[in-house]
Amino acid sequence: MDPVKDLEFHRTLLPGDVQLSILPTRKLKTVQVSVYFGGNLDEQFTSRALLPQLLNRGTQKFSTLQAMQKQREELYGAFVSGGVAKFGEWHYLTFRLECVNGRFLPGDDDVFREGLQFLRDLIFDPCLSDGLFREEEFEQEKSNLTRQIESLIDQKDYYAFERLVQSMCPMEPYRRYEHGSTEDLESLSRLALTQYWQEVLTHAPREIYLVGDVDPQRATALFSEIFSEGQHAPEILWPPPVLEEPREFQEVRESMDVNQAKLCLGYRSKSTYSEGDLAAQILMDGILGSHSQSKLFQNVREKESLAYSVHSVLEKTKGLLFILAGVASEKVPQATEIIQKQIEDLQNGEITEAELTATRESIDNQLVLLEDNFNALVDIDFRWRLNGRPFQLREYRQELREVTRDRIQQAARDLWLDTVYLLDK
Repeated sequence: MDPVKDLEFHRTLLPGDVQLSILPTRKLKTVQVSVYFGGNLDEQFTSRALLPQLLNRGTQKFSTLQAMQKQREELYGAFVSGGVAKFGEWHYLTFRLECVNGRFLPGDDDVFREGLQFLRDLIFDPCLSDGLFREEEFEQEKSNLTRQIESLIDQKDYYAFERLVQSMCPMEPYRRYEHGSTEDLESLSRLALTQYWQEVLTHAPREIYLVGDVDPQRATALFSEIFSEGQHAPEILWPPPVLEEPREFQEVRESMDVNQAKLCLGYRSKSTYSEGDLAAQILMDGILGSHSQSKLFQNVREKESLAYSVHSVLEKTKGLLFILAGVASEKVPQATEIIQKQIEDLQNGEITEAELTATRESIDNQLVLLEDNFNALVDIDFRWRLNGRPFQLREYRQELREVTRDRIQQAARDLWLDTVYLLDK
């Protein structure tokens, strides 16, 4: 018997055409809420990155960090917070609530309502001064975010990856770092950020997810009551980007005092969520470098001892594949050659039955675990729907099982090398 059941979201529209997706489950003793406010990865990306940091600082009712923390404790240790996420060339504000389900607390069935009200107030009713975000907190959070961005250079793996993306996509919105830029922060004012927050509430597309042991009708009524901000006019998000035609690859080298070289290869592909053969691309990526039995791990790290770490990553919205490796400086040429040979082997159809079977099993096991990882399930469902495709777990597993070796080979042939980036001494 197939252990994975179809996990069905109940979907409905709240006032203002806000999509609410509810997944009832008895596996949780908490309720989990995710609220997404959409935006393009445009010139406002730094404002969008700073905004949740200000919203996290307090509401009109709970105006200090201490008051916010006390309310979390009153809600039995509820988690309530906001952040930002980059999905391809979309940039989303994300707000989360997780609190204990009141039905498991004797005589305290209102804890979910109170938690939902707390989340609503954090988004829609922050503590302002004369109609603007409070000056001291604004300056503090600007400084905190500036330090966070500047500290990226101390995390050489992440820094190298961001530099690869900037080198690959110099004219594309995807080049922008999801947490903003220090230059934009320096010139950003309280008035501009407050006005941007008001624009988000008026124009940003919204989606809400709820997971827990809840009655969908009662939950829908509760959201309609508490998140009843009225009509808004959502902006139109950019469609998925048109894939670029192959070009001659570029080599970019940057010098820095590093313990080991960071070698990053960026490929473009014809497969995305909405175009091409996504299932074959996912299997191809698994065989190449996203699992421990992969070609990169076995041939670059284990057999040749050329890399301290090596793996591949898919960006399925834009159709990009990244190979990231930490390599001793003197071994960079050899490592580059062998990494590229793994791609060539896939393009030539050199895929063993053991590689294919191990990759299928690894991906399948990850999908089975989604039954108990509801945050990941919500994230996957949202990403797929954002790209215009429904995510159905059972059908997706079956689709992956049916991918042939020829389709995987073709997925590899659809790759073309765009950029080789090296961070070294």
